[in-house]
Amino acid sequence: MEKNENKMKKVIVALSGGVDSAYTAYTLQQQGYEVRGLCLELFAGSTAAADALLVGKKLGIQVDVVKSHELFQQQVVDYFCSTYGKGQTPNPCVACNPGVKFAALMKAAAELGAERVATGHYARCLYDETAAQYQLWRAKDPKKDQSYFLYRLSQDILSKVIFPLGGYTKDEVRALAAQAGIPVAQKRDSQEICFIPDGDYQSFLRRQAAATGSQEIAGPGLIAGDFVDRQGKILGRHQGLACYTIGQRKNLGIALGKPVFVLELDAAKNQVILGSEEDLYTKEVFTADNIFISGVVPAEPLEVKVKLRSGALPAAAVYYPAADGGARLAFSEEQRAVTPGQSAVYYAGDQVLGGGIIL
Repeated sequence: MEKNENKMKKVIVALSGGVDSAYTAYTLQQQGYEVRGLCLELFAGSTAAADALLVGKKLGIQVDVVKSHELFQQQVVDYFCSTYGKGQTPNPCVACNPGVKFAALMKAAAELGAERVATGHYARCLYDETAAQYQLWRAKDPKKDQSYFLYRLSQDILSKVIFPLGGYTKDEVRALAAQAGIPVAQKRDSQEICFIPDGDYQSFLRRQAAATGSQEIAGPGLIAGDFVDRQGKILGRHQGLACYTIGQRKNLGIALGKPVFVLELDAAKNQVILGSEEDLYTKEVFTADNIFISGVVPAEPLEVKVKLRSGALPAAAVYYPAADGGARLAFSEEQRAVTPGQSAVYYAGDQVLGGGIIL
């Protein structure tokens, strides 16, 4: 699209204070868009606004800072805590993107009369003329591709979103941002969950339980119980389900004279089931709450490639639809340490078809 075609078109850019969102705003400005920044302050102690305002000053654009503490607490933090309490492993970014970040962008666009919204995600949004639908595709840079976290975006959102970084690598973005004089060009990427910067999520769960007094949050995820083997034999005591994840071998605090791995977290019995590495493998995975970007959930079996975690390679499987939005995934090869609570995301080549929550 030529620069003059974009002139006077308004775009709301999510500014997080990092280099990716900053360069997104810059490149859209260079393309002729009227850019306005939106920085969401998601939790107390967030430093995103300071850097976002610095970027806005450099680019000469207005940046609105919106406090979204309550919504973020409800949509992300409470979900995060309660999922651990159920013996599952949450994926906060998957919950945050449609429910908080893009919801705020769409609201701002409607209020300010903006035609488009944009983020610094490494993904691509394409339009299929034949199907008259928008599609989500993986980014050029496989190491930074974030399409896994975006599979729950609707057609309404995709019809308005721009992902300017989908065709770049992270190194290219940093170099171009530095060349443009963007002040956060060399700012380090966040490596942890944004609302737990020290990575100590167990202490965070305990603080949340104390602050809210919620039995759901303070439930089995934080209560000591038994390690057991697959036959139910008690092997020792665990510190709470939230202290463990499927496939974990180290830091179990138990010595059995042989390597053992976490196979399952049983919230009903507050037990951590241990076993051999061979027991971690399966060819069958069940999912719930499946969403397809097309808006149509397949009624017949479908061959797909599946990512069972964000950093995993896509694996061949057949998607068998079940009742109430559920599905059975039959894999060609065994998959290791499948983790309930995480997302299974379905691909056809580089196109994201949809995904569901692993049971």
